[in-house]
Amino acid sequence: MKQRKDDGEPMAKLRKPDVSPLLADIDDFIDQAPDGRKSIKRAGKKCAITVSIDPVVLERLDDWARTKGISRAAAIAVAVAKLK
Repeated sequence: MKQRKDDGEPMAKLRKPDVSPLLADIDDFIDQAPDGRKSIKRAGKKCAITVSIDPVVLERLDDWARTKGISRAAAIAVAVAKLK
């Protein structure tokens, strides 16, 4: 043991804490988030996703979908299908 300079008492060596339970808790927390892991969540034959979108763009999307008589999800699917 090392000697302390101030009163000569020996210093105890401290062990590093075991962080593996903490890491497991962090992984569990991330896994529970809707888009925490990139695993594919299926809803029937389709995949469910989470998307963040600007409110102005979302309003335009909803307006366009309403004029076509389709849902927001269908409007997104149509737009993505047109990508090359």
